[in-house]
Amino acid sequence: MNIPRMRYERAAALVLVGAPIMAIAGSSQTQNARPSQAQKALKIVMVPKFTGTAYFAATEKGAKEAVAELKEKGVAIDFLYTGPSVANTDEEVSIIDDLVAQKPDAIIIAASDADKLVPVAKKAKDSGIKVITYDGDVADPTARQWFVNQGTFTEAGAALVDVVAEQAGAGARFAVVSTSPGAFSQDSWIAAMKAQMQAKYPKMQLVDIGYGQNKPTDSFNAAQDLINKFRDQLDAIVVPSVVALPKAAEAVEQAGLTGKIVVTGMSTPNQIREFVKRGTVKTVVLWNPVDLGYLAVYAAQASLAGTLGDNATQVKVPAGRLGTRDAVVSLNDITAKGPLTLKNVIVLGDPFRFTKDNIDQFNF
Repeated sequence: MNIPRMRYERAAALVLVGAPIMAIAGSSQTQNARPSQAQKALKIVMVPKFTGTAYFAATEKGAKEAVAELKEKGVAIDFLYTGPSVANTDEEVSIIDDLVAQKPDAIIIAASDADKLVPVAKKAKDSGIKVITYDGDVADPTARQWFVNQGTFTEAGAALVDVVAEQAGAGARFAVVSTSPGAFSQDSWIAAMKAQMQAKYPKMQLVDIGYGQNKPTDSFNAAQDLINKFRDQLDAIVVPSVVALPKAAEAVEQAGLTGKIVVTGMSTPNQIREFVKRGTVKTVVLWNPVDLGYLAVYAAQASLAGTLGDNATQVKVPAGRLGTRDAVVSLNDITAKGPLTLKNVIVLGDPFRFTKDNIDQFNF
């Protein structure tokens, strides 16, 4: 694949830490000092799963906000945001491979496929690049330094099932519209849903899973197929996909089943707002992706500065307006591969509920 020559967007930044920060060139400076002309700029790259969605555009916004804030504190950063325009794991791998050859100081990756991204992440790390994953982790934690986790799968999956119970009943029959078979994050949320059902709602049933391939048309078709298959026996559709949730809501509306089939899941406020306002979707469970991208940049800079060591047992990572976030060496979670102790994780926070009452307070 021929990948266009990429240029870094030039900015300047500095992490908010209490101790002096060591520049890559080996010199040190205090927090409030301005970068000298001799200071080497840190090259930090962010690669989302794909760029053509408001969700990852929001992570870019947060990342650039962090860079702009850090600029006021003095460390130079060349920042680049790039990735496939649509969901395409092979293209994401090729782009990262090309970036590794350019030798950035840090690369922030949202892995579209946990297993397939391991080799290129490991290649980057072995070449001396700090590798931070966000939104989607790689399957092998030794292939990166830290994972900036938007929230545990356990908490997010449980929150989605709780919404179904509240709005459709503890014995509801629901279907899921996912992205693709084997998508680690999607499958992990589904595993967490099943665990919550078993623990709290034993009469609830997950009747089927449809796949929209992270594409609007395919997502609509997947939801429509589920509605037609279970029309009189389907109480809810759960969609842990920012691309698919609006299309599932549209399918329910077109079927004339608004108010009869509960629709919930994950999406950005701007994508789902019209359906929330109309009452087709009453609750959206998510986190703030602006904050996720913002935290990922702070984590990358802290890793480069040495404030966040590769093998730190527990560190509070300075994160600007977010205060601090705990970086922990291990965290128990439910994943697509069963119970797992995640290694080197920084969690953004608890899931947030967007509703008709608060959705207009957010713009992403």
